[in-house]
Amino acid sequence: MVFGFFWILAFLIACNEFVVIVSAITWYYSDKTIPDDDGIPGDADLRTGFWWTLRYHMGSLACGSFILSLVWLIRIVFEYVGDTMHGAVGNNGCTKCCFTCIGYCINCFDRFIRYLNSNAYIYMALSGEDFCSSAVNSFILILKNKAKFAFVGGMADIFMFLAKFFIASMSTVFTWLFLAIVSDVESPYLPLFVVFMIAYMIASIFIAVFEVSSNTILQCYLLDSDIARQSGLANPNHIPATLKTFFKNNAVMAQMGP
Repeated sequence: MVFGFFWILAFLIACNEFVVIVSAITWYYSDKTIPDDDGIPGDADLRTGFWWTLRYHMGSLACGSFILSLVWLIRIVFEYVGDTMHGAVGNNGCTKCCFTCIGYCINCFDRFIRYLNSNAYIYMALSGEDFCSSAVNSFILILKNKAKFAFVGGMADIFMFLAKFFIASMSTVFTWLFLAIVSDVESPYLPLFVVFMIAYMIASIFIAVFEVSSNTILQCYLLDSDIARQSGLANPNHIPATLKTFFKNNAVMAQMGP
């Protein structure tokens, strides 16, 4: 039942992520020359994301979430065994070192599976292939364009950290002002710390959409560039104007490589 709970949780996370991915894909490939009421060129279709999830990719999302839930289960079992062994052997330095190293390896493997699953879902939405084929092809795509993925991932991490810290800090400041006005709190530090942590966690959930969208648009651009190169075109057909301007910057191109 514990494994079933992990699988259901991972599956719901995968479905939510896939809807965001399809929304970013529909925006990238939409016609951006038509003026919109919101003033933003292009349209992102959430309904398509839900339809593709239910109609075409339920099994693939279940497969990816199954692998991730297995990693979670292995991690929890290892942590339980590590705590038991630690209580049995006491302060044995060698045992602590071994379990710490194994724990770091499992943590790295967990992060790798999460990253691979996310990129596999993107390739799956772009190509319509199954999960295993998409995972292999997306991994090859990452290896071929490792500099671009590292650059975009680094920029996304910096932006997300600043956004989350700004949201949490402003929430804490407004809470401090509110407490100073409506009540006489003897020591506001603990409530402010709790507010900061809760605001940071909520901001992390919403800002994570940006990370998924940035990786999706990068894969769309790379595949669009491959199609344009094979067709003999100078530029991809669907690249947004802002993205085209960004890639024309010499400093950006030097960081991202050829």
